Amino acid sequence: MRTGRVTQTIWNRSVKKQIQKGNRNSTGKTAWEESSSELISDEKDFVWSSTSVSGKAPAQVKYAVIKSAGDLAAKRVRPTAVSVQILFPESSDEQELKDIMRILTEICEETGLSITCVQAESAEYVLRPVIQITAVGVKENPKQQMKKWIPGTEIILCGYTGLEGTLRLVDEAEADLRTRFTPSFIEKTKRCKEALILPKQVLQLTEEAKSRQCGDGGVLCGLWELAEAEKIGFEIDFSKLALKQETVEICEFFQLNPYLLTSAGSYLVLTEHGEETLESLKNAGVPAVRIGFVKEQNARTLVNGEETRYLDRPAPDELSRWWKERKESEE
Repeated sequence: MRTGRVTQTIWNRSVKKQIQKGNRNSTGKTAWEESSSELISDEKDFVWSSTSVSGKAPAQVKYAVIKSAGDLAAKRVRPTAVSVQILFPESSDEQELKDIMRILTEICEETGLSITCVQAESAEYVLRPVIQITAVGVKENPKQQMKKWIPGTEIILCGYTGLEGTLRLVDEAEADLRTRFTPSFIEKTKRCKEALILPKQVLQLTEEAKSRQCGDGGVLCGLWELAEAEKIGFEIDFSKLALKQETVEICEFFQLNPYLLTSAGSYLVLTEHGEETLESLKNAGVPAVRIGFVKEQNARTLVNGEETRYLDRPAPDELSRWWKERKESEE
């Protein structure tokens, strides 16, 4: 594609046409208009959340939508719409844009989101496509306040550690994985996307529960951010952090730590009513397990059998490290 914003012809053919086919609820303005004024209101309490992803596979847009909309759902905000900005390398072609828009409309249909704005352009400084998704929603409980969690409050993990990162690795490096794994294993891994937790499922949590989505840096980063946000200490049974076997094997192949691998579509939940919350999650089709509890002290401990250690500050995400090492090996 030429440098700069895509042409009107390409936008109509590969963006507008895809939205009209797949996202019936989309009423937002186009990339050729300056703003989405529908998102401005004096009567409702709007909340926005943005996520950026980078990679060669068009499916990355799906994970960006899940992440940005999921961050809203975790705050008891019902996501209603997304806008997207895409930066392409100059070597990209129109088919890449079309593929991204097809997947974007599919995930928005699945999650009940409208598409309000799409902007796409190419630039000489971009090495691989970069997608930024901004989700917007309205608070369901505008008066929700900070809660002081008592010792013994349970911590639940919904979904699977490192699953999003695993799926993105398959999207980006399927050819490499086929040198070790069978086609049936690869296809089985792709089907694991059905285990990602969607925003509408998170919104079914009991009112007293507090949730936080895991994202960059994986579940360990999520635990740190949860502790910082809620001002708590905790004890986590490391062996309870749910992992798909496919994640274990693919991370072993690429020598990555699954606990530091991006995990959008999985959530940490604080609750004083563990059984009720687990039952609610089960009814919503959400895999969930108790992994620990809040402690009176501020210490953040991870227990693995007889070994106990303190949670470290967040480390860089393993997918980012993988991309960096891959780029260096290609140079």
